[in-house]
Amino acid sequence: MALRNFTDSQGQVWRVWNVVPQYASSRDEDAMTPGLQGGWLCFENSGEKRRLSPIPAEWENAAADALEGWLHAASAVTQRAMMS
Repeated sequence: MALRNFTDSQGQVWRVWNVVPQYASSRDEDAMTPGLQGGWLCFENSGEKRRLSPIPAEWENAAADALEGWLHAASAVTQRAMMS
């Protein structure tokens, strides 16, 4: 897993990393949200999280403006409530 930080054009600092799921069985893969089986980029700042799939080639070395473009194309992730 690679991890990068970048600052977008609005001055927000984002962390971005790739997530590649590992499956114990085909049942695990079937339970995955459609379109995410091959992995995704996760973008996160202090108040927001987004996912982009598929993972763009060479994202680890991309310029900040390319990362920002992918950030805007990424889907917002809603936070799940914690179970007690």
